[in-house]
Amino acid sequence: MRAQEDQVGEREVSREQLKEGAAGLCVATLCADQETVEAVKQAVARKHGSFAGELPDYARYEGDHLFWQKLQRAEVAVCVIDFDRDRAQAVAAANSMQQTLHGRTTLIAVSAQAGPHLILEAMRAGCSEYLTKPVVPDQLSESLDRLRARSSARRPPPAKPLGRILALLGARGGAGTTTLAVHLGCFLVRQYGKKTLILDEHRRLGHVSLYLGEDQANYHFYELVRNIARLDEALLQGFVIHHDSCLDILPSPDVFDDSANVSLDDIQRAIRFLGENYEFVVIDCPHGVHNLSLTTIDCCDELYLIATPDVPALRDLSRYIDRLLQSNVPPAKIKVVINRFSAEGALSLEQIEKAIRQPIAITIPNSSTDLIRAMNTGNPILPERKSEFAIQMSKWAASLVPAPNPSVAEPKRRFSFWN
Repeated sequence: MRAQEDQVGEREVSREQLKEGAAGLCVATLCADQETVEAVKQAVARKHGSFAGELPDYARYEGDHLFWQKLQRAEVAVCVIDFDRDRAQAVAAANSMQQTLHGRTTLIAVSAQAGPHLILEAMRAGCSEYLTKPVVPDQLSESLDRLRARSSARRPPPAKPLGRILALLGARGGAGTTTLAVHLGCFLVRQYGKKTLILDEHRRLGHVSLYLGEDQANYHFYELVRNIARLDEALLQGFVIHHDSCLDILPSPDVFDDSANVSLDDIQRAIRFLGENYEFVVIDCPHGVHNLSLTTIDCCDELYLIATPDVPALRDLSRYIDRLLQSNVPPAKIKVVINRFSAEGALSLEQIEKAIRQPIAITIPNSSTDLIRAMNTGNPILPERKSEFAIQMSKWAASLVPAPNPSVAEPKRRFSFWN
């Protein structure tokens, strides 16, 4: 029975070897021809790395858990994917592998074809290198050197403790995610004086800077990511927008181009760098559960899923929760936010919790008239405003800031909005 399951050809992996190779270079192949496999083995041997094995099937590459455990524990994990057997399946496998491993394994595409559109297709699927056949061991060795150097550069010493990284993800379009992200950042600054950055992670045409009346940004987040190798505190200050409210902003690209095509490793490193330089980083995430969102979620301390109290939104919210749990996101990290909630609405909190099989952490009341005015003028609602929306946002911000004196009865009042 075991022989009929997914296998890794020429297995060289034992549990003892798994421990020995955990700190070095580990390389595998996916659907590669024998000539390519031999070239890979030679290149890996020259670099004193370990060869994890050959994966024979695009569609069932996840079958050997010991194999994947070795890749995940390696300092530099690489999978060489042959795109010639079935290009569509190779692209799907690359995308799926990046999602499953949260971008921790570097992908190298190999193919006998080298048209520009084919190379771009592989890069968009998550491959960092594209080699043409026949693969020469010297050529692959150079690629492995580059990847190893890049990996070493991405491991900065933990000089500073991380601030709190908060990711806000809408379960559907129009849930009000950007509005809540902007106001949560503003309230952390205005109410508690916390050094806060709001990051617009949309790959293009995000709205955070517009909501804050800053529509003439010189740089955006993905330009910062592309400069990650030379990023320091001084350079960071040149990338961010310093808003009058003392809230710092990293906007998204405001044009349709490919400027957001950067590696997931660099995105993760950039987010962690921001966390070292701010007390709070509030991230307005693009919709969907994909490589980018999972990379961001991996970095964040809390993930706030935003939904509205209507049946279509709750259906989508339930699907999001299921997918996130399947992607090994810790359940304790997921917080559900019901925006535009009304006690007189068609659905009660109990009905919503039953539908999504998850407790509701926060409810934000409907305040569409005030929020539309705030969005159009670039002036967010402030904590001093005595509205239900401001009160709930103040409580949300308060729940993130440690109480000055835990011996008093303040925590009970602070958390009264948690359900």
